[in-house]
Amino acid sequence: MHARRLLRPTPIALALLAFSACATAQTAGTLDQVNVRSKYEREDLPTRAAGNKAASGARLGILGATAIMEAPVHVNAYTRELAEDWSALTLQDVLENDPAVVFTTNKNHLLQNFNLRGLDMGAMDIATNGLYGIAPANAVPIEMFERIEVLRGPNVLLSGMPPGSSVAGTVNMVTKRALAQPIADLTLTYGTHSYFQAHADVGKRFGEDKRLGLRFNGVYGDGEMGAKDESQTRRVGALALDYQGDRARFSLDLYDSQNKIENGSPGMFNFLGTSAIPGVGYLLPAPDGDTNMFRGTHGRYDNSGVLARAEVDFNADWQGYLALGGSEAKGTGLLFGTRAYVTGADGSTRGAIYNVHTESERRTAETGVIGKFATGGVQHRLQLSANVLKHKEGSVNTACNYCYTTNLYDPVTPVFPAVPTWRGYTVENDFRSLAIADTMGFVGEKVLLTVGGRHQTVKMPLSGYDESRFSPMVAAVLRPWGEAVSLFGNYTEGLEPGQIVGVGYANAGEALPPKQTKQMELGAKLQAGAMTHTVSAFQIKRPSFTGTAPAALVEGGEQRLRGLEWSMYGQVLQTVSLLGGITYIKSEQRHTGLDTYGVPEWRARIGADWQTPLPGLKVGGRFIYTGAQWADSGNRLKVPSWNRLDLNASYATKFGNTPVRFNASVENVTDKNYWIGLFGDGFVMAGAPRTAKLSATVSF
Repeated sequence: MHARRLLRPTPIALALLAFSACATAQTAGTLDQVNVRSKYEREDLPTRAAGNKAASGARLGILGATAIMEAPVHVNAYTRELAEDWSALTLQDVLENDPAVVFTTNKNHLLQNFNLRGLDMGAMDIATNGLYGIAPANAVPIEMFERIEVLRGPNVLLSGMPPGSSVAGTVNMVTKRALAQPIADLTLTYGTHSYFQAHADVGKRFGEDKRLGLRFNGVYGDGEMGAKDESQTRRVGALALDYQGDRARFSLDLYDSQNKIENGSPGMFNFLGTSAIPGVGYLLPAPDGDTNMFRGTHGRYDNSGVLARAEVDFNADWQGYLALGGSEAKGTGLLFGTRAYVTGADGSTRGAIYNVHTESERRTAETGVIGKFATGGVQHRLQLSANVLKHKEGSVNTACNYCYTTNLYDPVTPVFPAVPTWRGYTVENDFRSLAIADTMGFVGEKVLLTVGGRHQTVKMPLSGYDESRFSPMVAAVLRPWGEAVSLFGNYTEGLEPGQIVGVGYANAGEALPPKQTKQMELGAKLQAGAMTHTVSAFQIKRPSFTGTAPAALVEGGEQRLRGLEWSMYGQVLQTVSLLGGITYIKSEQRHTGLDTYGVPEWRARIGADWQTPLPGLKVGGRFIYTGAQWADSGNRLKVPSWNRLDLNASYATKFGNTPVRFNASVENVTDKNYWIGLFGDGFVMAGAPRTAKLSATVSF
């Protein structure tokens, strides 16, 4: 088994080098097929499954690439083709297809946060080629990635601790690589109301044996997007280099991205002062999804990152690897704090707005060995790794805390606060770990048993915190009836930093240990024809610190999540493919007896595509349902359930010898007003209105 390459960071000036490859690629001849998507197969990635929306395998942290049917966890991998079908711009556009995910920030917000299997995660906790600390800190651009892998539930053994210490699971982005066949694509996209974007994707392999590869993705977009009259600008430059030797492989990924907003943002609304949410027992409806609550404002987020990886085969069975990289991010202006406190049934509102300056810096490295050997009749796949992740972050803002009067339905233009003075980093985390995992195959590998653990050290130099914990994992896969059925189970853990108890508590100065989130999961996987199904039941227990001064602060609370999940992908007919699933989660705070706010019990995402009799024409859509959820920690207000219908179509043809693909999509076809979800205690977000995208891709 081979570990994989990874990488990334900054200089967009390398675009000039990439475009020279484009010129060479254009002379390499034209494609033989109308369906240009076939060129997205990579030899070093698990193959795409039937329907091309999902892959047959995914990377499981230090375990490397693993077939879905052999994975002892619930995991899905989404392809570049799925992103293209919806003219995706960011990670959110792809994860909306996953039934375990609900977003906790507005569509097209400058920040992207979401809830995975009932637990929160932010963009900073996204992995890149299996390593944390590389991805952008605010909104992840999708154009530079080939696959999006979603592993549900806490798994500190597999991936270590992310910068933001989320225990929701792992979302891993796999960067693009140059393919055996040259690529030179230009995609033009138009989105309502007047957003235009150009995306160049060029790549080629060089040398007699095609050992050296270069892939460049460049994006520039500008226009109205998000709230009404809000302008957004996107700029992305990403360069991927790789070398394939006989016994060694090297890769380097660099990226630089920028997001800007001007003249506005949608709002996050608190209704605790009115005891009702518009549209639920209210005479007034929910506001339009593109209501602009904060005109006259501006914001900007810059990210850059780099990741290098080297792999060396010591022999046919043992391999060593080294990966290192880092990223930096800076955000200024209107980044968060788009908050409005509704005070009256007529929509009267007190507005809050913040001018923010935030910076973060991450550095990471991992080294390890992967090997295969046998002891008697038992086959082993052994992985050992050492990992370091250093994370610094600081934020400062000037605030207008509910200082002006506005209206939910007829907002006024606020006065944007003055620019704050940057004061340096206020958070510093140093995570170091050693991990070992052994996957043992018994009875001709009909039984796979994975046993391992990670010893994680958590240091926070600014507070003098230094604690360690060992996190084990035990997982098994049984295939008693052949390759088409797998039974699996796992015990995994997630880890979050503890803290130094503050002044006023009876145990002031005590270093509380890292919090261990524990998951138990049982499930089954079935391959029926060209369809793959995964069904699992899980329980997660996440501790919390409780106590009121002068009593001691202790680990006395617990969030318990119990759930059932079904996900599926593939083809039910030669011309019909499906993707999606259903998730049920019951989450409650055991020490209070209240349900966890912001965790809907039911989530469903069902998508279908039909390849029509007209060659190259495909039509499809998806149905999204999110159940009711509490809007606040006191369980006083509940956000109603909502559903949405989205449609898309694509047509691949040739103009002469030039392949061209057209994509069209419409989200929220019926243009309904609804509340999409929660951000923080009590703050409800409006769903986006009807949104259309049109794109055309020319392959030179």
